[in-house]
Amino acid sequence: MKASEPGLPPRLGEAASLLPLISGHLDAAASQNPHSALLQLVPVVEEGLFGYELVPDCDAHTYVIIGRNAQDQPSLRTVSYGTRGPEPLQLIAVQGRLLSRSERGSRYSVQTRDAVFADWHAAANAACAQLRMLFPQPDDEASHIPRHAHRELEEALRIAHSHLDRFDPFIDFFGLPNEAQLGFPLSGFNGKQGELAFREPGTWILHWQSDDEVVSESWSIETERGAGPGTRHDRRSLPDRRVHRRRATDRGEASRAWLGAERRRTHVRRASDRNN
Repeated sequence: MKASEPGLPPRLGEAASLLPLISGHLDAAASQNPHSALLQLVPVVEEGLFGYELVPDCDAHTYVIIGRNAQDQPSLRTVSYGTRGPEPLQLIAVQGRLLSRSERGSRYSVQTRDAVFADWHAAANAACAQLRMLFPQPDDEASHIPRHAHRELEEALRIAHSHLDRFDPFIDFFGLPNEAQLGFPLSGFNGKQGELAFREPGTWILHWQSDDEVVSESWSIETERGAGPGTRHDRRSLPDRRVHRRRATDRGEASRAWLGAERRRTHVRRASDRNN
């Protein structure tokens, strides 16, 4: 899948194909470069890089993102944070406005390094090697990436794209915790917009509005929870799939509530690596 235009978020079709490709290579690389961190794979679009951030289950000063860069190359980004003072708290926002680094002061130092690789196999091995240095693993432990969260997202992206392949909208990822429950915004040209969101106890909801069509669908994905590192297949069922597809002119103006107009006022993951 060809990368989106520079400066734009990825297309839904690209997300549906690239994220499983990355996670698959990470699974394979983890067996060759074991580490002690339990990881969550969080999709993110950050300064020209689209892929997965490898978020450990423990405190860390270095974070790793593996994804494709603006030139459509497999890339690895490491972002390291240092502190220059003992104070545990720092003001990062005033009345909802994120302060710039200069306004917050110079307590935090941030170092970002990007590396480009010939293929995804090499990029994934480099990512796991970096994690092994950050989180050395005792010989008697077996590392693995918990599968269900990102596998469910990847399946939801595939299903959503199958319904919107004619539009193939842009989808943005901000790398927020539980972002699926907030909803991933979908957008196109000429006012086309929508959202893909997860709702408990296990339903994905897709909404899309174009000039002459409204798509509203929901489905459930049941994944085998607690799968060990050797599990390769998930159990999925779609018992309550509901498809409602009618022309927008037949049902009137769609509510903007589900279009995500109020979904985010501030887009920030780690405040120390976001500028105004």
